[in-house]
Amino acid sequence: MRRLAAVVVAITALACVPVSPVTAGSSELDGIVAKYQHADRTVVDRLVFATPLHQFRTDRSRAKRVHRWLITSTDGCSAPFVGSAGRSFNFRVACERHDLAYANYSALARLSLGVEWNSALRALVDDQFQRDLQETCTTRRHSERLRCDAWAVVFFHAVRVTAGP
Repeated sequence: MRRLAAVVVAITALACVPVSPVTAGSSELDGIVAKYQHADRTVVDRLVFATPLHQFRTDRSRAKRVHRWLITSTDGCSAPFVGSAGRSFNFRVACERHDLAYANYSALARLSLGVEWNSALRALVDDQFQRDLQETCTTRRHSERLRCDAWAVVFFHAVRVTAGP
């Protein structure tokens, strides 16, 4: 299992592509800023830290209808070969929430809208991701729980190693 975990972490690290900063022309940048002019960090904070995981998808859909600026696109878990689910785990919703956090906090920070996307905020988001992964495992049968917990550790450490800042 350790060897498999090391392989998954290594492959995930190699597969990640760094996100480049906004490099748009002034009119395009003005359009992006206008879209975010009513952005509110508390919307993202509530979805990431205060919404129960089982309710996340419903609340995200409601929030997107009211707050058009909210970035809700996701690829689930981008772990190569493993994906979002396996025989003993399904981390899709946890990964969706993690993607929402990274996308929105970094966008708000790039546009100087009251967020500093730094290692402290990233650690808070990643810690929530770890809690979400562990919560997902609690719903598994006992025979699958240990494997799910092991995968949760792999996914969490892969995110800590490969993502930034």
